[in-house]
Amino acid sequence: MADGSTPGQNSHGQGEPPAGPPSGPLNGPPPDPPPPRNRTLLLVLIGGIVLVFGVVGILAAAGAFEKDGRGGAATESPVPPVPRASASTPSTAPTPRTPPASVGRTPGTPSAAGVLAFGATQRYEDGVEVTVSAPDRFTPSQAAAGHKAGYTAVTVQVTVRNGSDERLELALVQVSARDGDGREATRIFDVDPDLGLGLTGALLPGRKAVAAYGFDVPPGKGATLDVEVRIGFQLPSAFWGGTIP
Repeated sequence: MADGSTPGQNSHGQGEPPAGPPSGPLNGPPPDPPPPRNRTLLLVLIGGIVLVFGVVGILAAAGAFEKDGRGGAATESPVPPVPRASASTPSTAPTPRTPPASVGRTPGTPSAAGVLAFGATQRYEDGVEVTVSAPDRFTPSQAAAGHKAGYTAVTVQVTVRNGSDERLELALVQVSARDGDGREATRIFDVDPDLGLGLTGALLPGRKAVAAYGFDVPPGKGATLDVEVRIGFQLPSAFWGGTIP
C-alpha cells in the first residue's frame, strides 16, 4: 500500500475483526445430551420380565401346567388288583337290610296273616308304637262330609307313642280302612264327634298322640273292618281287623 502498512492491519496497527456472526445467545441453548446407554438397556430388561410373567400367568390360568387330563398328559395311578374270592374265603358282601320287625302285644295278638286284633299295639324297632281301638258305630250329624245313606259310620281311635330318640312328623301318618269285601271305606269328617284332620304336627320323644278317624263302611254281607296305619315312608304298614260291634 501507499502508506506502507501491512495487509490486515489498519492505520493504527490493529488487526481487522474476523469474519462471521458473533458468538453469543443468538445461536440458542445447546441440545440435551442423549440418555446413557445403560438406562436404555435397563428399561428394555424390565419390559421383557413383565412380558414373560404375563405370558406365564395366562398359561397357568388356562391350565397349561396341569397334568390331570385337562391341560397335559395325565399320570395314571396303578389300580391294585382285586383278589378273587376262593371257596374257603368267607364272603364279605353286606347282607340286605330287612324291614324293621314288629311285634303285637296284648291285648290281642297278630294272626297268621299279620293282622292285629283291635286294641293290640304294633311296636317298631326304633321304639315307635301304634295302637288302633275297636270301631264304634255313630250317627253322623247334618254337617258331616263323606257319609252316604245306607252306609255304616264308625270311628276308631289311633294312638301313636314316640319311643325313639327323634321327633316324629305325624303329618306322614296315613290311616285307611276297607270292609270285609275289600272295598275301601270313605273318610268321614264331622264336628260331633270330633273327626278332623287326624294326627298332625310333630311328636316329641317319649310323648304320645291320639286322634279319631271316621269311616263310612259300604253295606255288605259281613260287618267287618280292616284298618291300615303307615308311619312315614321307612316303616312298613301295620294292619288291624275285626268285626264291627
